[in-house]
Formats: sequence, C-alpha cells, structure tokens
Amino acid sequence: MIKLSDRDLQDFQEAVDWKTGMCLPDGRVLGVEGKRGKVSKGNDSRVALVKEMIDPAHGTVLEVGCCEGIHTLQLAAVARHVTALDVRPKNIVCTLTRLFVHDIKNVTVKLADARFLDAKEGHFDVLFHVGVLYHLMDPVEHLFAIRDLADSLVLDTHVTHADTAFPRDDIQYNGKSYRAHLYREGGWSDVFSGVEPASRWLDQDALVQVLRDAGYATVEVVQERAERNGPRVCIVAHRQAKAARHAA
Repeated sequence: MIKLSDRDLQDFQEAVDWKTGMCLPDGRVLGVEGKRGKVSKGNDSRVALVKEMIDPAHGTVLEVGCCEGIHTLQLAAVARHVTALDVRPKNIVCTLTRLFVHDIKNVTVKLADARFLDAKEGHFDVLFHVGVLYHLMDPVEHLFAIRDLADSLVLDTHVTHADTAFPRDDIQYNGKSYRAHLYREGGWSDVFSGVEPASRWLDQDALVQVLRDAGYATVEVVQERAERNGPRVCIVAHRQAKAARHAA
C-alpha cells in the first residue's frame, strides 16, 4: 500500500462514485459498503481456489468482469500476472484506483465486453469468471467461445432449477438444446447488472453439460448456495482431467 494520509484517502473516495468497498491493510476502507451493506475483508473463497491451482511465481489469470477491482487485488497476490477485463469504463477507473492505492503492479486492466471475448485474448493458466455469466443473453455461445482461453476455469454464477418462476427460454446451440430461463436486467446504469435488457440463466444441470460439451474433462460443483436473486453455484473445471475436490 502507498503512503496515504486521511486527506489523500478522502480525495480517492470522492474521485469516483464507488459501489463497493474493501479494507486497506491499515484498517481504513477504500470505497463504500456494497449492495449487501458489507465491506470486503480478507481473501474470497473463489480466489483461494485459484491459489490452489497455480504457481504464484509463474501463473497467469484472466479475470472476466473485474467490477471495481476487489477480486483483482486478491488475484494479484496469488498469480504472477493478472489481466482484468470489464465493460464499464467507470469500473476500469475504480479498479485502477484500487490497484494504485494498494501499490499493485502485476495487473493489466482492459476495457472489454465479455460477449465478444474469444481465444484472441491469449492463453492463461486460470480463467476467473465470477458474477458475469448470468448477465449474458447467450451464455452457451459465450462458454464455447472462451473455452481455449485457459487450462482451468473458476466459474461462479446464478443458475435455475425446475421450480424457478422465471419464464422458460431454452438455448439452442450446435444442434443441442440447453434448459434456461429469462431474467430481466437492470440496464447500463446499474453497475451490478448486465448491459442488455435481459439475460438467460442456465439450469444447473444444463450448465454442467455445456461445460462438458465445450471440452472440459472435469467439471465439479464445489459450492451451492441460496442468494436473494436465486440459486448460485461455484464450479471448477479443467480442460484435462484432474482429481476432484470435495464439495463445500
């Protein structure tokens, strides 16, 4: 962390319209309480999964949807280099500010739309894909497009089940049908929403099948949880077979 007076911190606080917050090493907070009234402290369990997968001296991570850089900061501590992408310029500014204050130099931040992401972005050891898939209108096409970006995938997303109240809207791809439901998004002005009016959430079993069809040799649901908007899962997948973990 850089040397930061209270006045400096206040100026950084006022420089952008923060929507999230994280504790600094000295206990002060950069940002604000997030959408659930909380400030991030310590390492996220999904970042811990990445830490188990890679050598910190050599490993590279591609983060899809960095938002305001809270996960980016944590990933930078467990990887040699992180490339962080986001579609909103405001989020890019917040992420760069957070990285600067923490004196992090092993991160490249890029303005990019996940809907148009493909293998041209390069190749990485781990693809960190948290909180983005359920904002896409065609998550199936997206998963096929990004499958060659990394050897391993940490995917955290909302899913649906048979009893969901959302309207049914299955996705057709490569001659197969994947069960999905339509979800209404909040629009561009809502930093926690997708950029389209609506998105489609895959059924949990359909999501696992998509990943297998896309070429992942091992696909494991390591966590299932109930959230305000609906069920959510964390999945670890590898292009080549690896030993399974125990579900959390």
